[in-house]
Amino acid sequence: MAFLDRFKSNKGKGTAEPKTPAAVKAAKVPAEKNAPAKAAAAVGKQAPPKDTTAYRTLVHPLVSEKTSRLEKERQYAFCVIRSANKVEIKKAVEKHYRVHVTGVNIVNVAGKSVRAGRVEGRRSDWRKAYVTVAEGESIVF
Repeated sequence: MAFLDRFKSNKGKGTAEPKTPAAVKAAKVPAEKNAPAKAAAAVGKQAPPKDTTAYRTLVHPLVSEKTSRLEKERQYAFCVIRSANKVEIKKAVEKHYRVHVTGVNIVNVAGKSVRAGRVEGRRSDWRKAYVTVAEGESIVF
């Protein structure tokens, strides 16, 4: 009976000494994952951070009648995160779309008050970026 096996003593089965929390944690992590962390800790340096700012900075491109008119002037509009500045936006567009950016203009857009029946709410504030690319280059969404 498997249920009653829980209450039997383990004296004769060659049990090991009680494990420490560090030993239990090391046993759960495979050796491959543990090796880089130990190597970095031994040297005293952390692993270099991955560059993830491009996809975090640009939320999505804006496609509308106004932005399609601006494409003739080599300007493209993007919805960006609210904490992004011009330098971050420029680097993100250059990295993601592989173009040369000559200018960035930013607009803070206030969210509107909305209503559905008796429930009133508010849309979030967001940030819009107008990016101008170099002569002869274009961005295809």
